[in-house]
Amino acid sequence: MLQLLFPLALLLSASLLFMIQPMAAKVLLPAFGGTPAVWAVCMLFFQALLLVAYAYVWAISRFRYGGLWRSVHIAVSLLSIFFLPLLFSPDSGTDIPEFSILKSLVMQLGLPLLVIGSSAPLLQYAFSQNQKIRSSDPYYLYAASNAGSLLALLSYPWLIERYFSVKQQFFAWNVAYALYLILLILLLTTSRYAPVIQTYSRAGTVSFAKKLWWIYLSFVPCSLMLGVTFYITTDIAATPLFWVLPLALYLLTYVITFSRKSFISHRWVQRNTLFILIFPIIGFIAGIHSLPGWQLIIAHLVTFFMLGLLFHGELARSRPPVSQLTTFYFCIASGGVLAGVFNSLLAPILFIHAEEYPLIILIALFGISMPRQNFQWGVPLLTILLLLINYYLPDQGWPHWIKSMHILEILALAMILIFANSSKTLFVSMSILFVFIFMPWFKTPTILSQQRNFYGVKQVYAQNGLHVFMSHSTLHGFQLIKNKQQKEYRGIEAYYGAVFPVVQYLQQIHPSLKTIIFGLGVGTMVCQFRKQDEITMVEIDPQVIEMANNPEFFTYLQDCPAKVSIIRDDGRLALTHMPDHAYNLLVMDAFSSDAIPVHLLTLEAFKLYQQKITENGVILANISNRHLNVLPVITAAGRELDMAVLHTRQNGNRKQGQLPSEWVLLTKNEETISSLLRDKNWRFVAENESLLWRDDYTNLIPILRW
Repeated sequence: MLQLLFPLALLLSASLLFMIQPMAAKVLLPAFGGTPAVWAVCMLFFQALLLVAYAYVWAISRFRYGGLWRSVHIAVSLLSIFFLPLLFSPDSGTDIPEFSILKSLVMQLGLPLLVIGSSAPLLQYAFSQNQKIRSSDPYYLYAASNAGSLLALLSYPWLIERYFSVKQQFFAWNVAYALYLILLILLLTTSRYAPVIQTYSRAGTVSFAKKLWWIYLSFVPCSLMLGVTFYITTDIAATPLFWVLPLALYLLTYVITFSRKSFISHRWVQRNTLFILIFPIIGFIAGIHSLPGWQLIIAHLVTFFMLGLLFHGELARSRPPVSQLTTFYFCIASGGVLAGVFNSLLAPILFIHAEEYPLIILIALFGISMPRQNFQWGVPLLTILLLLINYYLPDQGWPHWIKSMHILEILALAMILIFANSSKTLFVSMSILFVFIFMPWFKTPTILSQQRNFYGVKQVYAQNGLHVFMSHSTLHGFQLIKNKQQKEYRGIEAYYGAVFPVVQYLQQIHPSLKTIIFGLGVGTMVCQFRKQDEITMVEIDPQVIEMANNPEFFTYLQDCPAKVSIIRDDGRLALTHMPDHAYNLLVMDAFSSDAIPVHLLTLEAFKLYQQKITENGVILANISNRHLNVLPVITAAGRELDMAVLHTRQNGNRKQGQLPSEWVLLTKNEETISSLLRDKNWRFVAENESLLWRDDYTNLIPILRW
């Protein structure tokens, strides 16, 4: 019976721990602008929590008397009852958002999560000390623990998030936690344990080098998991669906490698990991637009999965005897915390783009076993030669397609993979290739500014007579480069063509048009307004505000006549402090890259928008997105509020400065509707195109563009 109860307790505790992660992050998102960095900071908290929990288990397992460690843990577990029921309510803050997130998590979730976070090492230790079973190898229970984690993660986006509100989710979690406490206390009080904890001889200690090796083996896959998550959520959506996929694969590698019988051999993984690396590196070479988003996601996830199997397989092979179990798990947790600190806190400071992801791939190369140890100078030197030819010779009359199709870069990659026979040679050669891929000195556009912070990666570059603003991989505005003495302004530069007819019509009926716009970009939209119009721009990212106000890059805010005020805040939060029924037009253009801030698209959000516009006011939303079709979501909210919903999709005209775009409009003003319907580009939305989201319920799966 005990051999069933221990795995059951581990499975339940792991499910609780990994259920609360997406739940808490989902609640945090609206308070911090919907940025993907919320998940990274949450992961840092949970990794640090596991480190503290494992240190706690290590400490109490050192007590000489067997009964004392059980008494201490039972007392801590009972103390956590005073934190129930958990009803997570985050503190908002934009000055130091990372600190605000961590503070909310620690203060409200700390002790209950410490109890369940300590379950994996503590219950395995208890299993090994139980006199009825006294297992010499309790590590297979780690597979049961990770199976519970995996079950919770996969069920969240596909089942729990789809069918249960956040309030219902927290209620179920509290009930399950109470059941876990009962099971835990039952196991610790009704079973017989060794009266004295075994002593630890010097011969049984683990060397410092071995501990560093365990930390390295834990650090690399955890950092890769955070890196690939940042990649996916930045260009699609910051949502639990895309948070849990990499984390689920991460846990699956633990389940496979720590199982008593693994169905994927470690030798097979060692032989094939290097081949799998081809796919993401070709994606790095060709750029993010080279393949459809889902193909790039699969390539990166498969690569991450193979590297996870490789490193966690090495962890499983090097696991120590039971006497050093808690030390082993403490080292694993330490590697996870270091990865969280590196990806969440240091990377935004050290790197302009997401260079931490390819950097960790480079570091992972040392974990791939190679047939030789000697360094081969020929491979890196030939790599440099090929890449210099690729960089310089197109200017000497070579056919353009050689560079545009990345022929020499792919040839360099193939040469490295075929001829690099040692880890050092592989690392140095790949490092040279990555320098040419990622460093701005070797990029064709002239980089004017690159910045990164909690809210993402921004870049301004000069190309073909334009200054272009990119957020991650998405174009967010451009302007013709003008002579400094030239004061003439061309108002058609870089605005979205669909907006102009709406603004023009509203200007005809409002002597002074009052407008609020979510998302500043480079300020292009301001130029559609007159001198007497009042524009309030809401932008959460201070670096975007800085770039838009820099006349060396863009001059829209200086040149355009409208009265403009800029508020630094999340759009929805800022709107709560603004007067009701004060605005004629509300424009949503706040999507960073192709990721969407889900909290701006719920029914409660649209109720707030309707409350702030006049009776005949207009809500206009830019829904251009490569990966998600949010039209059904906005349509459902509009119909719930008895507002007409119109939609347009325009191809744009680059020569006239118009970008391809897709917009949706909500209003109760019949004259506005009639005016826009006379334009053949606008249409009513079909009846079957609706999917209602609420603050405590969102479902991303139906709106994915597969």
